[in-house]
Order: sequence, then structure tokens, then C-alpha cells
Amino acid sequence: MKWDLQGTVMQILNIELKPGEKIVSESGKMMYMSDNIRMETRALGGFWKSLKRKFAHESFFLVEFSPQGGTGIVAFASEVPGKIIPAKLQAGEELICQKDAFLCSDDGVQFDATFTKRLGAGFLGGEGLILMKVKGPGQAFLNVGGEVTKLDLKADQKVRIDMTCLAMFDANMEYSVERVKGLKNILWGGEGLFLATVTGPGRVWIQSMPITELAAKLAQYMPLERRGRAEAVGGLLRTFGRFRR
Repeated sequence: MKWDLQGTVMQILNIELKPGEKIVSESGKMMYMSDNIRMETRALGGFWKSLKRKFAHESFFLVEFSPQGGTGIVAFASEVPGKIIPAKLQAGEELICQKDAFLCSDDGVQFDATFTKRLGAGFLGGEGLILMKVKGPGQAFLNVGGEVTKLDLKADQKVRIDMTCLAMFDANMEYSVERVKGLKNILWGGEGLFLATVTGPGRVWIQSMPITELAAKLAQYMPLERRGRAEAVGGLLRTFGRFRR
């Protein structure tokens, strides 16, 4: 499998598949494909895994693409302005991602919903109780909003992140939610009541423009009757941690 990324703001992922190779994607993410690509929609992983994906705001059905009679090309596009992140995973290697981050992968990658280990992090963290888990071996592609920064944390090194900006992290890392300290910071700091805390060792990816923030900003320019509904939803999301979805 060969692939390349085009664009900087609304990126396009082009993948070249040889006979016998497959790529699996969320439904509705394909942009174009050559005429020898076979597309098959299935509830991969069985009913229970498909149902968990649905609870995590992902597709119940996934789509398999495979070439017939020679090399084929299939392309995928990000849904929002942002970056597509390639992740080459070794056997057993896992990433925990925000909802809707999964774009596509080869058929060796396992893609499933997972629960947060700490109940408090689930209720107070913007992602809620369910996150997404991507497990190797294989090549996966994830998409996030805006620009992205990757931090490599050493053992016991911590980083506190605006809860709307935490995109994904290595599954071995500790994830928790901590209250912002100081009354003035809570009232006027503009960062909400809680911050996400991720503890190393491991990698963490941070996005600059989560979809909820983009939606809230665009709502300011909507007609009044639509703006009211959008602002109500955006305000509710920010109240419970200001995380996407």
C-alpha cells in the first residue's frame, strides 16, 4: 500500500492498493476511487463492536475497499479543516482517540470503542465515558481539527490540556481530569472548570481547532433563529468540559 497527503487545510489522502490489499473506512469518508475498486459495506467486528462504535458517534457499518484485476486508487477527505495523521502501529500498540477521529486503516488494524478507566474523567472530560481505541499492527489514519502538536512525554511527566484540544494519546498513558485552580481563573480565565491531564511516558497529540469551537464561532454569523439553537448546544458542550461532540 502506498499513500500520500495533499493539501494543508482540507487534506486529501490518496491510497494506492495492490491486489490482495484492503482499506477500511468510516462510512461517508470516501472522496473518489478508480473503477476497479470494489466497495463492500459491513458491520465489521460483529454486532457488539458495531454497536459500541455507534454509541461513540462512529459508524455502525464500515466500508472495505479492495482492487480487482490490478492496482487501484481510493481517496479520502477530512470532514473539517484540519490534519490527517498517519499512524504506523506495531503489533499490540494502541492509541486512544477522540470521537470521530478515525478516518481509515488497512484491514490489520482493530478499531473499537473503549471506556475511560476513571469514572470522573468520563463524566467531566469532554469526550464522555466512551473514547475510540485503534490497535495495531497496521497503518491507520486519524483526522483532527486545525493544526496539531505532538508531545513526547517522559515517565511521570505531565501536561495539562484544554479539554477541547486533546486529540489522542498512547493507550498506556494515564488520563485524568483536574479542576482549574484559583477562583479568578475559574470565573475569568475562559478555560472552563476542568483541564485534561495526561501523564507519560508516551505520545500525546493536541489539536488547535476542535469542531465544537468552530461551530460556536460560526453560530455568531447565523440567522437569529438558527443561532439560538447552535449557541444553546455549544454552551451545553462547553459547560461540561468544552470538548467536541
